[in-house]
Amino acid sequence: MMNEELSQEILEHLMHPKNYGQIDPHNGVGMGYDEKSGEFVIVYLHVGGTQIENIGFATNGCQDTVVLGSMFTEMIKGDSLEHGNRALELMRAQMVEASASQQACAEMVLCAFEAARQNTTARTKGATDMMHKKMINQSCTPNKE
Repeated sequence: MMNEELSQEILEHLMHPKNYGQIDPHNGVGMGYDEKSGEFVIVYLHVGGTQIENIGFATNGCQDTVVLGSMFTEMIKGDSLEHGNRALELMRAQMVEASASQQACAEMVLCAFEAARQNTTARTKGATDMMHKKMINQSCTPNKE
C-alpha cells in the first residue's frame, strides 16, 4: 500500500507540479547547476522573518527534477527556514539509495534552495546580488547564520 501511495503522489507531482514558476514578490533567488549536463534549477523565495511565505522553482531539467522540485517546495512552503534546512538534509539522506541521475536532480533542487536562502540573507544585509549560484559538486549544506 505504501508504494502505491508514493507512486500516486509522484504521479500527481509529475502531472501537476506544485509551486512551478517564478513568484512575485520574492526576496531571494538561487540556482543549482549541474555542469556535466547543463541542467539547472532556480528557486525563488519570499521569506518573512524566519518563515518561508512563498516558494517557486523553475528548471530545464528532466521529469525527476520537476517531481523532486515540486515535492520539496510543497514540503517546506509556509514553514520556517529551520524546517526547510532540516527537510533539505532529510531529502539528501533519502536520496543515497537513488540512481546517480536522481541524486543529481535532487542535488540541483537542494543547492538551489540553499543558494536562494543565502541570497535572501545577503539581501537583508544590503547586498544587491540578483541571484546566488551553486554547482552541484559544491557543498550545499545549510550554513548556520
